[in-house]
Amino acid sequence: MGRLIVANVKMMVRDRQTLFWALIFPLIFVVVFGLFDVGDPDPVDISIIDLAQSPLSKDIQAQLAEIELLDISREFTTAEEARKAVEDGDLEYALIIPQEVAEIGQSQGPSPPVPLTLYFNQANFQINQLIFGVIGQFTDQVNLGLAQAPQRISLSPQAVQDKAVEYFDELVIGLVGMAIMFNSIVVIGVKISGYRQQRILRRILVTPLPLRNYFAAEVLTHLALALVQASIILAVGIFVFGAEIHGNLLWVFVIAAFASIVFLNIGFAIGGRASSPAAASGVANVIAMPMMFFSGTFFPTSSLPSFLPDLVKVLPLTPTIDALRAVAIDGEALWSTWPELAMLAGWIAVSGALASRVFRFN
Repeated sequence: MGRLIVANVKMMVRDRQTLFWALIFPLIFVVVFGLFDVGDPDPVDISIIDLAQSPLSKDIQAQLAEIELLDISREFTTAEEARKAVEDGDLEYALIIPQEVAEIGQSQGPSPPVPLTLYFNQANFQINQLIFGVIGQFTDQVNLGLAQAPQRISLSPQAVQDKAVEYFDELVIGLVGMAIMFNSIVVIGVKISGYRQQRILRRILVTPLPLRNYFAAEVLTHLALALVQASIILAVGIFVFGAEIHGNLLWVFVIAAFASIVFLNIGFAIGGRASSPAAASGVANVIAMPMMFFSGTFFPTSSLPSFLPDLVKVLPLTPTIDALRAVAIDGEALWSTWPELAMLAGWIAVSGALASRVFRFN
């Protein structure tokens, strides 16, 4: 077993194309997205809690509802409920209109501005400053309409979470998932197809070597490569481009290894059926490329149209990236990602059965 693993590592190092797909190609994405700021903001969920119930407060709500960037949520009814929802990540923003807004224009002398409290979660990467600017401009417009009133309104943002998460932090974790997917699907698919074309697999059949030992060596070798990939991408992202990881890196490697089994099964199925390495590469990329873009690697799946956000949840890369981000960005424990791990376990069973059924040695 040990000699097989060493032999696999040596062949992998000598195969420059394999090393390119496994290591260099994902790093290109890290560098590109590290140098350029990409992505347009999607509409954000905001709950407006009106404690004043005055004509002015209702007018404020109506005007905010016309801003395309804001998606008004009616789910929450109290200020504390909305603030807790923001803290738990169930809501992106909560704007509280205090009772004092109903008294604007009734006082005789100048008074300090009435603050509209905006609760926000610093984990909402990239767009907080944009939202502050949009609502801040809106309050300025309201104040222009209150030019004759002695009392006006102001915006008072209040964070409900300490850690700040940038877009690139999320992206680096997505690239980890993408890299292990490409390594497992494309690399193993092309490799096995080449072995079949060169009749290496048939020769293995007539040797005393148990087949389970051969496949175990292949799996362990590529699991080790997946961990090396994850380490390199995280190191470049953290030490070169300043990405921050808020959770336990150990859980990242555990999830990466677990998810690799799913993609290795898919790679074995492709390599065991494709007629040539070129055909295996084409099929593998047809499977891997859509997952790379539709599973939230670069952009939130919520930006997809129609029913697609729900459909892409069943892709194996989606629970992989969701679990990786939960432990690395949100700081959750491994066992808290059990829904994603359960989905990956189901994929292991399905993809393993598929690979066993379609795999051919010649």
